[in-house]
Amino acid sequence: MNATTQQKDHPISKLSPETSDQFLKRLQGLSDVQKVEELASLFFTVDEIAQFVGLDTDKFRNDLIFDKQNILVAAYYRGQLKTKIKLRFDTRRYADAGSPSAEYEMLNFLTEQKISENA
Repeated sequence: MNATTQQKDHPISKLSPETSDQFLKRLQGLSDVQKVEELASLFFTVDEIAQFVGLDTDKFRNDLIFDKQNILVAAYYRGQLKTKIKLRFDTRRYADAGSPSAEYEMLNFLTEQKISENA
């Protein structure tokens, strides 16, 4: 494997070419639903998301629990899930490559899945 191939396959080479300033500018131009989804995908807290978007924090927190039909709530959970999917996919790749900690994590995910089948 040559150096170019190694660099291309390295996880850091997959990083977005977007800078943090560009991301913030793009984020500010999004709809509230898109903002919530993006911020949730970065695991910002409920308070931080509400504050950035201009939502009442207590109402948003209450909606997360009781109003699953709310489009902002759906965006919040969709954002979280998007990143969770990416992280889990990468964890599986590392487990497949023989990483003991990734293998352990995948077993935990399996256990979690099995428990949820009976809930």
